[in-house]
Order: sequence, then C-alpha cells, then structure tokens
Amino acid sequence: MIKEALYYQRGNSGEEAEKELIVLEKRELSEKEIEEFVKKWGGSYSSLFCYRLSESFFYPEGGGQPCDRGSIAGAELLFVEEKEGELWQYTEADFPEGEKVLCKFDADFRRWQSENHSAEHIFSGLVTQHFPYKNSGFHMECFGENPHMTVDFDGEFSEKELEELEQGVNAVIRENLPIREIYLEGEEDTSLERKDGSISFRQKKALEGDIRIIEIPEVDSCACCGTHLSFTGEIGVFTILSYEKHRKGCRLTMLAGELAFLALEKKLKLLSGFAQSLSRPWTEIPEAFRSLQEKIFEKEEEKRGILEAGISLLEEKILKELEEQRKEIEDGEGTATLFLGSPLKDSCFSYYGKNQYLFLYLSELGMKDLQKICDRLRLSLPLSLICLGKKEEGFSVVAGSREEDMRAFGKLLGEKLSFRGGGQKEMIQGSTGVGFREMNAFIERIL
Repeated sequence: MIKEALYYQRGNSGEEAEKELIVLEKRELSEKEIEEFVKKWGGSYSSLFCYRLSESFFYPEGGGQPCDRGSIAGAELLFVEEKEGELWQYTEADFPEGEKVLCKFDADFRRWQSENHSAEHIFSGLVTQHFPYKNSGFHMECFGENPHMTVDFDGEFSEKELEELEQGVNAVIRENLPIREIYLEGEEDTSLERKDGSISFRQKKALEGDIRIIEIPEVDSCACCGTHLSFTGEIGVFTILSYEKHRKGCRLTMLAGELAFLALEKKLKLLSGFAQSLSRPWTEIPEAFRSLQEKIFEKEEEKRGILEAGISLLEEKILKELEEQRKEIEDGEGTATLFLGSPLKDSCFSYYGKNQYLFLYLSELGMKDLQKICDRLRLSLPLSLICLGKKEEGFSVVAGSREEDMRAFGKLLGEKLSFRGGGQKEMIQGSTGVGFREMNAFIERIL
C-alpha cells in the first residue's frame, strides 16, 4: 500500500486518466524470468522490461483486485506489481532511463473495478452484521465476455437469505453513503482508538505497519488496498449471479455497477425473447416454464412407454426366430449355424447375428436408452448382445451378456475397431469411429 499513490485519488476519467511520467529505473528480464512471467500470466514475449516511474500512477495487483489496464508511451501495460513500497510496470517496449513517457490507464476498467470492489465491501459488511461467517476469498474479473467477481464464505446461505442480502446491498447503494479512507499508522490491532472514537475493522490476515481502512458508516470497515468510489450511490446496482457450495462453505458470483446493469439488460432481453416465443408476458415465465416442463415430462413418459413396448416386441421377435431355427436344425432342415437378420445398414433399425453374438443397430437412440435395452435383453436372450447407436462419426456401443465376460470382448473391439470405453463383466459401453462397412466386415470375421 502506497498512501500517496495517484491511483487512490479516484480519478476515473478525463485528464486524470493520463499523465506524463519519468522513467526512474529500467530492468530487462532474463529468459528464465520471462518464462516464469509467461507461466503465471500467459502471453508470448521475445523481450520484457519492467520500469519504476516517477509517480505511483497505475494500480498494482493486490487484495483480489487485478492491476490496471493501460499503456506507457503507446505500449501495452502488461502487469503492475508493488515490491517493498515501489511500483514496477511491465511492458515489451524498451525506454531509456530518464525519458518522459505518457502513461494512460483504462478509465472504464478502473471504474468497473472500483464499483465492484465497493459493492463487495457492502455485501461482506452486511454478512458480518447478520451471520457468523468470514469472507475467505475474493477475486474480480471485470473484462472479457463474462465479467464477474467471486466471494467465498465459510458458511452457507438459504435462497431467502441471499435475496435479503441482495436487497440490502441495493438499499445501501440508494442511501448514497460516503465511502471513506482511514489510515492507521504503524498499528497491528483490530480495535484501535482515534479522535472520534474507536474503530474495529475486518481483515483476512495479520497486518503490519500502516493500515488503510475503507469505511462505509454503519455498514462496514475493512482493511483494504483496492480502489473504491466516493459514495455508494455511484455503484448504481448490484446483483447476485450464482451460488454454489465450495469447500466447507460457499462461493457467490456477483456483479455491480455498469457491468451489472449491462448483464441485467442482457438477461431481460433474453427473458423477453423467451416470453415472446411462448406468447406470454415475461412476468409469467415461471408459470410457462413449469407448464413446459410438465409437457416434456409427459413426452418422456410416453417415450419410455413406447421404448418398453418396442423392447418387448423385439425380444419376442428374436426369441421366436431362434426357436424356429432350432426346430429346423432338429428336424434336419436347417444348418448348424443360427442366423439372424442381415448385414447392418444405415436405417432406423437393423440387426445381424450368428451363433453367440447379436448386433443390434438403433440409429435414433442415445447411450442411456441403449444401456437400458442391452441390460434388459442380455438377461432374456441366449446371446451376447451388442447395441449400436448413431454418432456423427461411427457408433455408440453398449455390449452385454449374462454369461460371457464382456471386458474381453471390449478388448477385441479395441484391437479391431479402435473401441474406447469401459465397464464391468456383465456390460461395457463406449464408442468407435468406424463405419458400416468396417463394422459388418468385423462381424463376419468373428461370427
């Protein structure tokens, strides 16, 4: 933390977003240092330089807040870090020491970060007031296609509690309370005295030296090195995007300020479009969605009924053919080889088998339905059953038997047809990329 830093002056636009500074010190990174930089931050660089400038203009990474985005003399600012009270700026450009360079920070990005960081303090302050939970993690990403911030707590919230917290944050925003900086020099305690009374504040770890506190009256006081707004009303709006259990607590994904407004506007347009497609007002979407779910469930039930009936008919047909062939063999009118169906073809249904194997092709069914059919028929048919479904390239494969160890058959499939999958002795599943010609040739060889 640098108390006199320009980035704490909260200039987010206009002339304050750019300033001419002097290069006080330059250092070129070694190949090993560049490799470490790339490993941590990404990118590709033939050379990399870091500079110490005449003033603390760019915000460095820290406290869950990424560093500023911007440029130095037109060169992209890659990273900013603070080391022992000094700021170091990284770029690919080579500037001599003593040169004056025009520095610019991305004013929108700085403002987005300030809006979200201030909103996070309000949220965490309200949690501290009403719950025995601690903020255990904070991270912001205020750029890209999916801007957001995540906050971790060592406890869990109900849906109603989250709704009340979200409403509480927006109420504090509407109050337009001041967001104040307080500096405590050389203190380490969490309960300290100053002229207008005592102050206690949140902190994630033990602090030494000067401490900067961000205070929102009656809402929150927290040790922080990040950038903030001057009043809560400048945030505008706050929303919780998602909630999930995380380790022994939870992780909340949220957004505030202009980015939240844009996200909510996009969500409203999507909801309005969905409502229009259903010919219902968007306020009736939950009811329309429930009705749609019921119809889908009814269709699924109907599909399951048709599938059950189809399995029974297929089972009956195959057993009948096997019985007829056995009688022909016993009467001396047939060959010793049991033969079912004909070579597989790309139609909705075909089957082909000899002796102990039956290959069944069902083009319209997915893996779950294939598993269901295979598990049912393998118990009633005196054959090892291989069910095939259609993929963009090749087949989905489910193979089962009541007697044969199908893992050995899976190994054969892997050797001959590049089958990839796994399973148990009774049934295996996976896929292969071969076509009908290769599949039928394989069947002829093994049967």
